[in-house]
Amino acid sequence: MKRVLLQSVMVMFVVVSLLATAFGAGKGTASKGRDVTVTGELTCAFCKLANPTKSCEKGCCDRCIESGSAPLLTDAKGNQYILLSGEHETPVMTPERYGMIGGKVNVKGLLVKGKGVQAIYVKSMEKK
Repeated sequence: MKRVLLQSVMVMFVVVSLLATAFGAGKGTASKGRDVTVTGELTCAFCKLANPTKSCEKGCCDRCIESGSAPLLTDAKGNQYILLSGEHETPVMTPERYGMIGGKVNVKGLLVKGKGVQAIYVKSMEKK
């Protein structure tokens, strides 16, 4: 349990660090990156990092994301992307997107990388 808690704290620290470097001087837009389209499974970072080979039970990732865990996209090659809103102080997970958790999605957005972490500032997300 301590390991899972430590992993969750580390993920949140990395997300905050990534946000601090990706946002330019309070302008509210990501400063560097490239446009991408990635297809993968939408889960929460908490569960996927704690148990990478297991699937969550129905509703688990919904509750994790509602509690503050970052949404995570894992592609067919195992690459993982933290999903962030493309707009400052706006949640990436909208009511329409909650229905996509646990399934395959196409995400279009701006890919940013920093010190071993990669994230996508989501422009659009659709169920695959």
